[in-house]
Amino acid sequence: MFKRIDEIIQESIRPVLRADGGDITLMDVSGGVVTITLKKTTVPTTFSKFIRTFNVPRECLCGRGAVRVASVREGILNRLKEEVPDISEVVVARDI
Repeated sequence: MFKRIDEIIQESIRPVLRADGGDITLMDVSGGVVTITLKKTTVPTTFSKFIRTFNVPRECLCGRGAVRVASVREGILNRLKEEVPDISEVVVARDI
């Protein structure tokens, strides 16, 4: 499952975060819990649009400042669950 989650992150999540100056690293997958590290975005225009497509409430997004970690985590969880329904939680081990 680790490999599949990493593929999804590399193909569809990481490029979006990087477009806004952020980054993501998959640390662990265990029992439906995905653990990641995040480098926060600075101008989250691209990622704001991305997580909105995965039903993150609009009030969780800040279009001009840093996206709150909870919003990013929820967007990532929703994206991963599309392809791996067994995922129940995304934990941010460290955000930098």
